[in-house]
Amino acid sequence: MNSRWSRGTRRGLVLGGMMGAVGLLPLASQAQSPANVIFLLDNSESMQDFSTYLPEAFTPGYSPTSGTTAGYPGYNDPNIGHFINTGCSDPALVAEMSWFDKDSPDPEKNGSVVYDSDPDLSSPTFAPAQFYHSRGRRIAWAAEELPYSLSPDFTGLSSSSDAQYVCRQVWDFNSKYKDTPIWNECISCLQTKGWWRGPLVPAAINDKSGKLGPPRANDEPPLPQEAKRKWVVSGRILNLRPPKFVVARKALKDVIQTASHVRMGVATFGGDRGWFDPPWMLEDVSPGCSASSPINETQLNRAHLANVVNDTRFRNNERSTGEALFGLGGYFSSQVTDGQWTSWFSQPVGTPYWGWPGLPSGGTYDSPYGGQAGSGYGKASDEWLKAPYSSYDPIYQTYVTLPGQRFERGGDYRSICSETQANAVIVVTGGEPRSDNSVPITKMMSLLVAQGAQHPNGQPLTFDPINPEFNPNSGGVNYCDQFEKSPGVLATQADCDYTEYNWPHGLAAGNKNFMDDVAFFLSHSDLRGDLPGTQRVRTYVVGYGSSHPMLQSIALAGQGSFFRADDTTSLRNALLQSLSAIGAATP
Repeated sequence: MNSRWSRGTRRGLVLGGMMGAVGLLPLASQAQSPANVIFLLDNSESMQDFSTYLPEAFTPGYSPTSGTTAGYPGYNDPNIGHFINTGCSDPALVAEMSWFDKDSPDPEKNGSVVYDSDPDLSSPTFAPAQFYHSRGRRIAWAAEELPYSLSPDFTGLSSSSDAQYVCRQVWDFNSKYKDTPIWNECISCLQTKGWWRGPLVPAAINDKSGKLGPPRANDEPPLPQEAKRKWVVSGRILNLRPPKFVVARKALKDVIQTASHVRMGVATFGGDRGWFDPPWMLEDVSPGCSASSPINETQLNRAHLANVVNDTRFRNNERSTGEALFGLGGYFSSQVTDGQWTSWFSQPVGTPYWGWPGLPSGGTYDSPYGGQAGSGYGKASDEWLKAPYSSYDPIYQTYVTLPGQRFERGGDYRSICSETQANAVIVVTGGEPRSDNSVPITKMMSLLVAQGAQHPNGQPLTFDPINPEFNPNSGGVNYCDQFEKSPGVLATQADCDYTEYNWPHGLAAGNKNFMDDVAFFLSHSDLRGDLPGTQRVRTYVVGYGSSHPMLQSIALAGQGSFFRADDTTSLRNALLQSLSAIGAATP
């Protein structure tokens, strides 16, 4: 695949690195203590999407729009979908699918190379001779769609090499479709083209059975038209344009296998705990401190790190970057030694006013999407220090344990071994954070203001929590006006005040979303009272298919860098560039 590298810029400063061959770490940094790095992998459901959706293009009038007989073009089957603009011969559709040719001798055109042949995966991703059920935006997922090919827990794929069988699955083996034009069309398309665009499910897709799904909650944005289209595709197509999570998973595993002179750990966003959602710490930073100076590469269990990435379930209903960063701040803290994190974030966390999360006076408006009151916004007695919690999971139909606030294990497995190490989180995410504002922002800002923290331009950080809805100068952190939101067009701070399908959010203009405030706190605070110097944690952000100004603001606030990646090569290079920058950074 061709590599395309797009870097976010702020006026007077380039965040990112040079394109080209990337050495992992500058030679000068090899003499430094190895950095402590956590990869924070976006496991939101949106990571199931393809980077480029399968096309809805059609030639007007090419296909019948209505029909009265099952199995004929234009027929609208209430249990299956509308067979409109189906097939593989529409000129507009064929043109949009021209990037794939199963008969081409070029592997980058025919998809014959399995994208991820990791033997530790339960099945290869993806078998060229197999057919898979898909929707226009993602592989059909068993938890929400029928027919499906992706298992509920992402550990396996259901497919078939039999074109007749996989076509019959589309209409649930209904005998009315046997030997009909649609039957013949599906089989012929799979045999000649390697793909078939099938029926379009009705606009009202909140079908709990999953046949027409996926269902949508009131607080989730509407799905694109492509999500309603059923497809059957060859594994060759998926090898050329795999889902985002498959690309991110493989790129991260590649870097884990090759990175040197660095302690590594892996985390993802946590499950929904109501307000603050602690992250999943899938694997502690390793190797242990006794094997880190100098680093003993044999003590770094790369195979295990890769396996926890393989086992990630990409089904989070929120993209909670800021809450995950806050929880990882606790992991890097000296809590087990001196109780520093609980001394900061045990309730009450200062005196928040209405409109901010926390006790005693916090709270916000009720959800505009119904079902949840805002009065309890972050008010649990253990809100920022939650223990693990068991909850019933309707997808797996069993009780699962949701993560609590994770701290280091201590001893040889401290998150930071010495004061000479650089510490960082590398976020790999598919877009701007959502439903991600349950963090103790008033306490974080009060701690920073008290220590005289400054913005990158040298101006002092300010924060005034009083009456946020009408206070024009509440302060805090928002650097979105320093970045482009599209080529040649600068964003404004209001571009990072997005609120649609993003409840709860702040009320203060210029600071309605708190993710960059969290990154600023981690990069400007001394998280360990048991070590000399200032033990900060920087944040680096890799936007996979996204250069949203908020992602760039997070990276600047976190004293890190932002990288845009659009394919496998640029994503892998972005991770390597981040590690290189971290290795060269001062603690």
